[in-house]
Amino acid sequence: MIRNALLFLLLIGATLLQAQEKTLFNDFDVSGAFGGPFIEFGSMKGQMGAAVGGGGALILHQFFIGGYGLGADYANYRIANDDYRLNLKHGGFWLGITSPDRKLIHFYADARIGWGRAAIKGDGSNAQSDRVFALTPEAGFELNVFKWFKLGFTGGYRYINGVTQLQGLKNKDFSSPIGTLTFRFGGF
Repeated sequence: MIRNALLFLLLIGATLLQAQEKTLFNDFDVSGAFGGPFIEFGSMKGQMGAAVGGGGALILHQFFIGGYGLGADYANYRIANDDYRLNLKHGGFWLGITSPDRKLIHFYADARIGWGRAAIKGDGSNAQSDRVFALTPEAGFELNVFKWFKLGFTGGYRYINGVTQLQGLKNKDFSSPIGTLTFRFGGF
């Protein structure tokens, strides 16, 4: 173990002594940044609704990397003659790619990878909740409205994992095909 640690430190030291500076992302220059809201249309427990969120990112050529947050509270759920609301909130990394955006309409794809909470809410409190993992890959197209505003239309799938303690509910009750409308404001 100590020998491996020393070898690792020697390799790092040799790398630092090189005359020419190299970086992991040497060819990537920040070419812009954006932020804005998005609306995700999908279902929970078979009931259609909309989740609202937002995020922002740095643009590295055709790629972007940033963060997002999203919340949904639109499905009803009945337990022992009492009505509850299903709640899903998650946030994390937002990664994407867009084809050369000089064209009016161009290809756009992204993925949101995050963690959050699925809950059954009733009478102003969480009756039950679970921590969950969320993965939402999407693809579609983007419309250049102005130089500083782009409108995205995508379809994808919201995959939720970790629902184990919510009475009568499973991962599939929160997972769903989705359609998303994204508003991106910024310097592109």
